[in-house]
Amino acid sequence: MLRRIRDLEAYKLHATDGDIGHLDEFYFEDRSWRIRYFVVEIGTWLHSKRVLIAPSAITGVDKANRAIQTPFTIEQVQQSADVRTHKPVALQHSRDYYLYLGWPYYLGLDAANAAGSEAGARQSTDTPPSESFQTTADANLRSSKVVGHYHIMAVDGEIGHIEDFMVDDEMWTLRYAVADTRNWRSGKKILLPTDWILWVSWAESNAYVSLTKQLIATAPEYDSQKPLTREFETKLYNHYKRLPYWEDRKAVG
Repeated sequence: MLRRIRDLEAYKLHATDGDIGHLDEFYFEDRSWRIRYFVVEIGTWLHSKRVLIAPSAITGVDKANRAIQTPFTIEQVQQSADVRTHKPVALQHSRDYYLYLGWPYYLGLDAANAAGSEAGARQSTDTPPSESFQTTADANLRSSKVVGHYHIMAVDGEIGHIEDFMVDDEMWTLRYAVADTRNWRSGKKILLPTDWILWVSWAESNAYVSLTKQLIATAPEYDSQKPLTREFETKLYNHYKRLPYWEDRKAVG
């Protein structure tokens, strides 16, 4: 099922012995657009902590109770890897913090889960080898909050900006960027398949696509107040004269 990132960011994390914290954002790979980590804020406003949870640790999405389910206990969640162990490339540069609305620097002891420990997560983050490994591993890691404010650059110039994403909660992949084109002519909100985003530049705060502004501007209008249907998706791909992702998967298979 496709869900809006903004909706999921308000969901609680449901452990086996109760609820703990809530989702705050997502870290994803800018090449595959797959979510690598859920960033969960736990604790109180006085003693807050942000930890990383892998999608493989999610067992379900409870829309009725607005909760993400995990098979772990509250204590196990509390011992998950600290958010500082993996930082998206844009957040490694102070000038990009203005995009990261309200994100403070959280202090606390680094905690590693079992898998992270086996991979060497117990090494001090102050040592050059650890820093070098993290920089390499996270070179294509992006924050949904930061990229969620990037400008969209068509082949003939800028047309709007990203304001949200639609995520596939089975594959945990960002399927669409929700784009606002109101700053270009009679703008509107449209869906832009992430597969068509050529690259994202943290230095320029831009997302580049090989489409013209006119083609994007005339795409079917997206209404976030209505459920996203396969009929609408088909209409969207027909507009661009491209094969839908679900048909493309069949062709590859």
